[in-house]
Amino acid sequence: MAEVISWPERPRHTLAKESQLKASLVKHGVEHPITVVSREAYLKKLPRQTNSVQRCFSYVAISDYHWLEAARSLGWTRIPVLVRDMPQDSIAAFVLRRHRHNDYLGPLDEASLLHAALSAPGRTESQNAYARSLGWSPTTASQRLALLKLTPEKQAALSANDLSIVEARQMVSTRRSRKALASGTLSPLASG
Repeated sequence: MAEVISWPERPRHTLAKESQLKASLVKHGVEHPITVVSREAYLKKLPRQTNSVQRCFSYVAISDYHWLEAARSLGWTRIPVLVRDMPQDSIAAFVLRRHRHNDYLGPLDEASLLHAALSAPGRTESQNAYARSLGWSPTTASQRLALLKLTPEKQAALSANDLSIVEARQMVSTRRSRKALASGTLSPLASG
């Protein structure tokens, strides 16, 4: 594990789940390998990360990095890994595809990864087409991206489950309506 570093640009919102991850590791062990890519392949595609991925690391964990961090915090020195080629599009897109059907990612993680995937160089799909490729509706994708407009305090509350996703979406929607009213793009009668 000393040779593996977590993906430097990973979302950092679901760290509150660390105690659950550690409990699962203690009870069941690592049930599937951590997905890694070689340092060379990673830096070839993302040279701006050279300072983040020092030479002492041979691999970058691009998926299941929360499990890696939980195992490290337990003092474990070995876990199974799956070495793969760099994803063709982006790591963010790979992680979204890999975890879109489980609760491993929180809504803010999904929002951050979706934003990164949509911003990746060379992406040609529209936001709606990309959402559909993930099995999401365009509305779901828009709602996830809107969570990035919450204040840091509200994002922290959402990550800690002190704020529900429904409440968070309502806050963003209310804020949008207020801005539209203030800018004159929405009439008071239309705002309900």
